[in-house]
Amino acid sequence: MKLYLTLFALKIVESCTPSFSAPLTPAVAPQPINIISNSPPLPPIAFQVDQPIPHSADYADEPVAVQKDSIIPFHNEKLKQRFSLFDMFRPLSQPATTAPLLIKEKPVDNIALNISFSPPVHWTFCFPSCGVNDQAVDEDDAYEKAKDDVLDAVQSSCVNEGAKCDIDSVDLQYHPESVLTEDFGSYYDLSGNRYKISGKTIPYKINNIHPGIINNFVLPMKITFKLSSPIPEATAKMLKQKIIDYLAARKFLHISSNSD
Repeated sequence: MKLYLTLFALKIVESCTPSFSAPLTPAVAPQPINIISNSPPLPPIAFQVDQPIPHSADYADEPVAVQKDSIIPFHNEKLKQRFSLFDMFRPLSQPATTAPLLIKEKPVDNIALNISFSPPVHWTFCFPSCGVNDQAVDEDDAYEKAKDDVLDAVQSSCVNEGAKCDIDSVDLQYHPESVLTEDFGSYYDLSGNRYKISGKTIPYKINNIHPGIINNFVLPMKITFKLSSPIPEATAKMLKQKIIDYLAARKFLHISSNSD
């Protein structure tokens, strides 16, 4: 019984006595990390590119002249022209510093045409009484028909070109010839010639000395007239060409050459 009481007393004393342990040591403050000196080296970054990273040495042998419409190419890319913002905002062209040269044309108030041509059938006649088809009755009749055609050509061309022409001043220098065509028969005229019709024109003649050789039949003609108001040389040239075209297309002249 005494032993039991003794052990109970010791337990009570032990529970009331404060326990003693080793003194607490303050924690050591962490040292600041020096990224440059203390941290381990970082591994190199792996670039995900299709081409190697360019360096300045790669362009040492590739001089490029940069222009306002050119763009420097990427590495390993050929120099080429590309779209540039300069094209969208291109400045307006600057006015020329020098005035344009003005060409002064000499005004023209007289028109003259010298023409070589093969005549239409109705500009010819045949003497004596050997005319065929549309041939004129005689030389005067052939000339009058030619003059009427020339007046039509001049008047129409002047209207189309806007030129004020004096129709009464038109002068025609043309001498119709007596022409014996092969349509009359296998004969030759007094000069030994026979003429061949093509359509409504007489462009060929044959001589009895060399009947196998066909020669061109060409006559001269000169047309002159005045203008009520002068026109520039360029306009006068166009007017002349219109007259020639009219005679060729509507009056069946075959033009060989013409000159002023």
